Amino acid sequence: MKKDMIFFATDGKGLTSTSANHIANLAKEMISETDTVLEEMTLYSTTVSLIGGDKPNVLNRGANDSDVESTITLLRRVAEAKSLIAWLREAIKAKERLLQELTDETLEEYAKEAGIKLNEQPKLKDILTEDEYFASRSVDERCRYYSVETLAATLGKAIHPGGTFAEARKELQAKGKKPHDVEGTGRDTLIYTYTPTVSEKVVEDVYFRLQAEYRDAQSQVNSMKHDCRKAIEESAIAARTEYAKAMAEWNNERKLVEARHAEHIQIRSKELEALRIRIPQSLTEIYEHVSNLGKKRDNRSDKEA
Repeated sequence: MKKDMIFFATDGKGLTSTSANHIANLAKEMISETDTVLEEMTLYSTTVSLIGGDKPNVLNRGANDSDVESTITLLRRVAEAKSLIAWLREAIKAKERLLQELTDETLEEYAKEAGIKLNEQPKLKDILTEDEYFASRSVDERCRYYSVETLAATLGKAIHPGGTFAEARKELQAKGKKPHDVEGTGRDTLIYTYTPTVSEKVVEDVYFRLQAEYRDAQSQVNSMKHDCRKAIEESAIAARTEYAKAMAEWNNERKLVEARHAEHIQIRSKELEALRIRIPQSLTEIYEHVSNLGKKRDNRSDKEA
């Protein structure tokens, strides 16, 4: 940005981009006209005459010494005009570049330049996990949870359908209804007799006691897990509430900075639009020459109109 300011006057004098473009176009036309003069210059005259004619006719009159001497001035003027065009075109591009840089300026860039500290966007705090919850419990409480959970799992596995004790109970009941099995025929016939070795009442009593112990253990596990879920929910609510509040504050602060940024862009745009392109001392003469050519052309147009 700073490097581009070399093109602009600090005293408010100079050319607008429109005027600069007009002068550049005039200089281009002048160069074209001068190039035509130089291209058409011949260093000899051409005449034509009929055999026996009295007087030759001049077809082309060659340049004189003064015309040749003026070549140096014309070429220098062309070079100066091209330098003027280059300066004006670069100045116009510099102004457009400054305006584009202003348009592309991010909020972060503006804040840094203005010395404004932008707070980082809030982040949702970590929500308590099940592992973290039980890790925060006392040694006794944590050990009790693992013990009760293991007991419930062990009992449940034994008494649920397919479990060891449940299957043994089921098989005892089946053998009670059918105490004999026969295999084979004739003299090879085998008779299997099943005799209970325990009282069915004892089995039922143990089975229902195991069920009661299982329900009690599972109830304790469920209660502890409920406390865990509750703690996790409370953690989530607290974290989200705090996050929502922090985001509201952050957005409000952000909007204030964005408003200042928009105002800055508006003011700076007007300042950039008001910049005038300076004409360096070395290009003043050619600028005035081209400018006068433009005025003469305008005067001719007014008279013809």
